[in-house]
Amino acid sequence: MMESMPNEASRRARGGWRPGAGRPPAYREPLVRKTVTLPISYVEQLTVFGAGNLSDGIRLLAEYAYTATGTHWLGSLRADP
Repeated sequence: MMESMPNEASRRARGGWRPGAGRPPAYREPLVRKTVTLPISYVEQLTVFGAGNLSDGIRLLAEYAYTATGTHWLGSLRADP
């Protein structure tokens, strides 16, 4: 039974934190997790707008929103990496 289990050294050598490993962040600032309550119709439309991702749809809506005077509500739009 002990023969089938990998030894301690091989378990530590795989995975774990490495500099430069992992997916690069999509945003320059940290994202905050919040809970919102939306009507089902909003969820459906925002999910489509976000290409299947509700959070992306909400972020895109905020980024492309205009004020009543025609200026961007959020300020300058972010540049895609």
